[in-house]
Amino acid sequence: MKIISEYINEDKLVTLTGYIQEPSPEMPSVSEKPAVLVLPGGAYLFTSDREAEPIALTYAAKGFQAFVLHYSTGKRARVCKPLKEASEAIGLIRKNAEKWHVKKDGIVTCGFSAGGHLSAWVGLCGENKPNGAILCYPALELYSAEQERVLSEKNEKNILLSSLLGDGYSEKEAESLNLANHVQSDSIPMFCWSTSEDVLCTASTVIRFSQAYADAKRPFELHMYQYGEHGLSLCNHITANGRKQMVDPHAEGWLDMSVAWFHRNFGKPLVENKPHIIAPEILEVINEAKQ
Repeated sequence: MKIISEYINEDKLVTLTGYIQEPSPEMPSVSEKPAVLVLPGGAYLFTSDREAEPIALTYAAKGFQAFVLHYSTGKRARVCKPLKEASEAIGLIRKNAEKWHVKKDGIVTCGFSAGGHLSAWVGLCGENKPNGAILCYPALELYSAEQERVLSEKNEKNILLSSLLGDGYSEKEAESLNLANHVQSDSIPMFCWSTSEDVLCTASTVIRFSQAYADAKRPFELHMYQYGEHGLSLCNHITANGRKQMVDPHAEGWLDMSVAWFHRNFGKPLVENKPHIIAPEILEVINEAKQ
């Protein structure tokens, strides 16, 4: 595996890290692989390590070229920079598809929480769209009038919206970040999972987004687990940070289901009943060893 790092913006604060598996003469049928661009969560204030490299490496083991985008956060995210950066990252992967052994028409995003918002956002509104998107307990609605009223009474601000729009945003600008508003008749396929116990990115917001997809007659797969708090990541001990609540063997199946969803929508490497043929490169090594 080769690890690459590319800067997305001029100040070199936004990085695209790639985990590239080189072709092997023993596996010519998978020399070109689909790609997943991982978008970690963190409320647009930071990018979570728990939702970055462990996710990428797990998808790499499933046959994907894997990338992680550490996009702009906090005040650096204003003017909706993460959307532009995610779009540029997808464009960069497509531009280097031959060099990085990627299928141009098999690029998906995988985002968590705020990264789930970004995953759907670039899929619906980006200049360079992925072919599909995987949404993990996504923050699909960043604005509601009731929420703004409650925050105002507490003299608090909407951190997510402030990060992306600044403090003086209008209701129209805020509403534009509720992603069900952007689902259209040609929207890309999406896979989504969440839990009914999530109090940060609630089941109702995910269901409303799903309903928008159903109304537009677009392909969408939804898995709503009964148990589990926000931020489960891989749902296992690797990303649990020592917390028992972050381990759930039932919800852990989400990643395998997302891979199956990808193959159903975009195909998988062909396997046929044919005789074993030793690659010439390997045969040469064997013959040299015999001498």
